[in-house]
Amino acid sequence: MVFLALTRSGFDAYLALGASAEALWVGAEVISDGELAALRKSGVDVSDFNYKIELQEHEVIAGAVETIKEHHPGHAVWV
Repeated sequence: MVFLALTRSGFDAYLALGASAEALWVGAEVISDGELAALRKSGVDVSDFNYKIELQEHEVIAGAVETIKEHHPGHAVWV
């Protein structure tokens, strides 16, 4: 399973699930550079998009999911 966090509350939900063993992708500006570095240092498989993804941008979200599927074939993607 792979998680895509588009908002801070989405990221907080990922943390609350205790899903740190699952891959995480985040849109730009969802978490700080320090949080990103700390996640990577702790062994979380985290990737960040270099652009912000707004909730109403359905085509952009679909493109992001396709990118994630390319990197994690066969895995479900939770947005």
